[in-house]
Formats: sequence, C-alpha cells, structure tokens
Amino acid sequence: MKTENSILEKAGHETGYKVPENYFDNVRKKIISELPEYPVEKQEKISTWTRIKPYLYMAAMFAGIWCMMKMFHTITSSDLNFDNPPEAVVMAMASADHHDWIPAGTDNSEMYLMEDDVCSEYSDIEDFKRDFNQTGI
Repeated sequence: MKTENSILEKAGHETGYKVPENYFDNVRKKIISELPEYPVEKQEKISTWTRIKPYLYMAAMFAGIWCMMKMFHTITSSDLNFDNPPEAVVMAMASADHHDWIPAGTDNSEMYLMEDDVCSEYSDIEDFKRDFNQTGI
C-alpha cells in the first residue's frame, strides 16, 4: 500500500491530457466549415411509360390468370350436373355412347359384355320388357 502512495506522489493525479478552451463549442462549426459542398443531383423527369409499366404488367398478369381459370372451367365443365332436371340427364345418357359412363378399371368385364349383347339385341326398352315378360321368370 505504501508503494501505491509513493507512485501517486511521484506521478500526481493529473493525466497530462487537457481539452483546449471552448473546444466543444467550436468543434461543430469547424467541422461543418471544412466539409465540401454536398452535390445535389438533378432528378430526371419520369416518363409516362415508366409510371404506367407496373400497372400494365399487373393487369396483364390478372388477365392471364382469368384466361387460365376460364380455360380450366371450360375443360372440366360438363353438360351433366346436379342442377339439370332428370329428363335432361336421361336424354344426355341416351344420346351418348354407353361406354362413356362405364368406370374404367373394374373387374366386372363379363357384366359389360352381357350389357353390350343386350344393347345390340334390343333397340327399345319396350322390346326388352316384352321378351322378359314372355319367359315367365
């Protein structure tokens, strides 16, 4: 402890660094006066095309999406749906080939062969009923 006191007595409490008088009052003014002039760039006039371009691109994007959705709707829509009356469904099925509505990939191939035979043999349901009723089954 005695050595610390002797060091402080020899060196003293002053660090040797001093701030000049009014330094902090004048430093800001001095720095600003030494800075070069800030170059002000002239703004170029924006053309009409540059202003309209993003909106035009966005409109084209939405038009493309609308056309794509319309195409998908046209491809997937059918004349038969749940809103049609039963008569329209029957007429559509009668005019279509009966193979159109047979589900693919079933194992009931014998049933479909028999159906083909019945369809080719009878042109009308009344003929089928007449023959069926004559068998006595």
